Amino acid sequence: MPKLCVALDVEKERALQLVRELSAFDLVFKVGPRLFLEGGREVVEFIKERGREVFLDLKLHDIPNTVRLAVEEADKLGVDYLTLHTLGGREMMEWAVSACGDAKLIGVTILTSHGEEYLEFLRSGFKNLEDFSLYLARTAKECGLYGVVSSVREARRIKEETGLFVVTPGVRISSEHGDQKRVSTPEEAVREGSDMVVMGRDIYGSEDPKGAVISVLERMGGA
Repeated sequence: MPKLCVALDVEKERALQLVRELSAFDLVFKVGPRLFLEGGREVVEFIKERGREVFLDLKLHDIPNTVRLAVEEADKLGVDYLTLHTLGGREMMEWAVSACGDAKLIGVTILTSHGEEYLEFLRSGFKNLEDFSLYLARTAKECGLYGVVSSVREARRIKEETGLFVVTPGVRISSEHGDQKRVSTPEEAVREGSDMVVMGRDIYGSEDPKGAVISVLERMGGA
């Protein structure tokens, strides 16, 4: 069964409370820009002290040397996964890989908040997001990345054609999609070959986060 990653997209004290409450489960905890800017090293160490993996989701995208230096610092923190944007280009990804120690580099393909109109915005020659995502995933593999982030819609093709570790955000139980357009259920994510299912609002927004986690794990296991 894929790993379940809980996105701690909340303020620091709430994030620490959730980690305390949920660390008995075999989960990965995602620390994004908001939480990292507020809690930084403290939050990462708090999670690691409880024997859980940290998914540092900073989506690095800058000149190659700046990204290389950022990867080196993230490695010092002991994070398990670190994201960067594949749209940063081949050289940027290669420099990131060259600087990486134990952290697993995960390349973001196309954000789940984007729909097909994103191709028009980029003036891309690709006919659809699936083909574009697959191209970015292939490039990430060639550069030596461990895995990629994609929507569930692209997960199966990426998995079959690249063998990369596939992380799928935009997974929902509720019908509320918020700012995400390409969404799916936990069952769909498992069936389509996801290696890590990322969920946030349905868990941290629940009155019973433990119950929500148990429900999601049961659905993933029964898919």
